[in-house]
Amino acid sequence: MMTKSYILSVFIFACLFSSAAFGQNRHLFTSGLFPEAQLSYKLNKDYYVTHKVESQHGMFDAQRLNRELEYAHTLTDLQTFIGMRINPFVKVDIGYQYRIEKGENTHRTIQQVAILQRSNFFRIGHRIRADQTFFDTEDLLLRIRYRYALQMPLQGRELDPGEQYLTLSNEVIYMNQDSEDDIENRFVASLGFFVSDKTKYEVGLDYRTDDYLVENRFRSRLWLKFGVYLSL
Repeated sequence: MMTKSYILSVFIFACLFSSAAFGQNRHLFTSGLFPEAQLSYKLNKDYYVTHKVESQHGMFDAQRLNRELEYAHTLTDLQTFIGMRINPFVKVDIGYQYRIEKGENTHRTIQQVAILQRSNFFRIGHRIRADQTFFDTEDLLLRIRYRYALQMPLQGRELDPGEQYLTLSNEVIYMNQDSEDDIENRFVASLGFFVSDKTKYEVGLDYRTDDYLVENRFRSRLWLKFGVYLSL
């Protein structure tokens, strides 16, 4: 089972690279590094707080004439969520994000519901999220998002401390701004390291495409993503 899982991981990564190359030939394509860190802690039995920092750092842009590697800070997001656990399988969150970005920093309010399903071997997660982004010089950006995530251990049927796991997720985002619509898709494949119930690490690929509804334009981005997730 472990060998099959690794083969599946390699196959998915290969497909992502192939898609990126295809997008690079036809459309706008960029890639780079995507580190993130998350800290969660309980307020009481039912309520918890999550702080998250994530940052995108561009390294390659197919639109550059020389197509050489060149570093550029893309954005940094600072997020805080307050959540309530309805039951062991359902939780709701409200959050705030401050984005640091060239040109204009923005504010975002977030509302989400997360549902967890368990099977003998898989953990399946559903997340429905709505967010509203506020600009100084642009109209309000409204988005509705749905993410489906699958997590499976790579050693045995259950995930124990010191073991690895594979996570696959796909998120579809519909957005509207100034009466204009667009769709974005995000596919993530990552290898996780479960240190303990309070610590885990992940490294993987985050492939994003958007501008589906924009005439004569299509954008794809491939990020090498790595993160640390801590709970108190």
